Amino acid sequence: MLEFFEANQTTGIATIYDRHILFNTKLIPFFENAYKVRVALDKEDKKIYVFMIDKDYALSGELSESSLLSISVSKSYVRIASKPLIEFISNTFNLKINKGESIGFKANYDNNKKCIIIDLGGEV
Repeated sequence: MLEFFEANQTTGIATIYDRHILFNTKLIPFFENAYKVRVALDKEDKKIYVFMIDKDYALSGELSESSLLSISVSKSYVRIASKPLIEFISNTFNLKINKGESIGFKANYDNNKKCIIIDLGGEV
């Protein structure tokens, strides 16, 4: 029986810097309709969940404005720039990210949860 290789189109890399998180090109399509994002942490499983929020939902008033983070989208990356977020992640998971340094992690889009999951146990 033949088994054919098929590239996983939902797996990418999320790189955490001292002031932002950068997602590579494989993950850009999942941000297509995103206006803002919300980030949740699972300390037990060592995972970061990034939920894309469209403009209508973001402006509806249903979500706390302080929980919404801005994103920058380009042809080659998506960036969440938030030093307080990085400090929160660093403190929660005991990560040391010095200025000018970064750590890359495997990241996947989860169709069931409709979010990108960064696996801090899968350092690249």
